[in-house]
Amino acid sequence: MMSELTGLFIEDELANIEIYTELFATEGLKLEYLKELPQSPEQYYDIILKMDIDFLIIDYHLDKQVTYKGIDVLREIRKNDSTIYAVLLTNYQLEDFSDQFGEYDYELKKDTITKRYSDVADKIKRACDLRKDNIIFNAIEEPQKEETNTIRLLKEISSKLDKWEN
Repeated sequence: MMSELTGLFIEDELANIEIYTELFATEGLKLEYLKELPQSPEQYYDIILKMDIDFLIIDYHLDKQVTYKGIDVLREIRKNDSTIYAVLLTNYQLEDFSDQFGEYDYELKKDTITKRYSDVADKIKRACDLRKDNIIFNAIEEPQKEETNTIRLLKEISSKLDKWEN
């Protein structure tokens, strides 16, 4: 069993934060939030790293505090991390959402989350498991590839030196 997963809930309404934090806690997920949202979407990635966040829940409308939208936050985060799982809460149908963002993102109608939070929590847990497996696999795989390339290069150099000496 994994340690408790921590999500960042990017939301501008305290009442929603309280409700969702309690709902997801019943599923073993901890939700952190920001009392004050950053002035630009570019600032979120550093916050995610500093807080050691495993997944995101982002409200589409953040206009009570800022001028940008939740989708702008997701776009900025995607520039730095293509694997962190994100749920975008909206009351509107978004065009080409999955085409734009891919398998690590999930769009959910805001009015259904209180009925479907258990399913959403399961998806978050699965995605975080896959992400951790992927990160571990890549951490092992990449150095091995690099080592193999270095050995191949050294053999080529050695072979050329042997020919040169003869």
